[in-house]
Amino acid sequence: MKKFLRLLKSEDFKKVLDQRHVAGKNDSFSIFYAKNQLNHARIGISVSNKIGNAVVRARIRRQLRAMVNLADIFGQSYDIVIIARSGFQSKSFADNSIALKEFFQHLPPERDKA
Repeated sequence: MKKFLRLLKSEDFKKVLDQRHVAGKNDSFSIFYAKNQLNHARIGISVSNKIGNAVVRARIRRQLRAMVNLADIFGQSYDIVIIARSGFQSKSFADNSIALKEFFQHLPPERDKA
């Protein structure tokens, strides 16, 4: 994912999490979203220290980025925060990817800007 497609600052994460709009939660991850003023989505991924060491957390982030790229969500104007949970490791990549795509379908449709 390119840098302009990511949420990088803690203020951006906080804005999304403070709005408490939930696209979905399961034992693998929670997805929060907020509308933005851009023409594309920005994704932020958070993996807690409780899940594992640095190697495990980096692998989870890589897998989540790959799943987001497969879901092709970047055409919508949302800031999205994905928080990995402890059940992520117990499921396969395919199962987690399917669940992520289903949660992205729960995002409200965009209204015409005209």
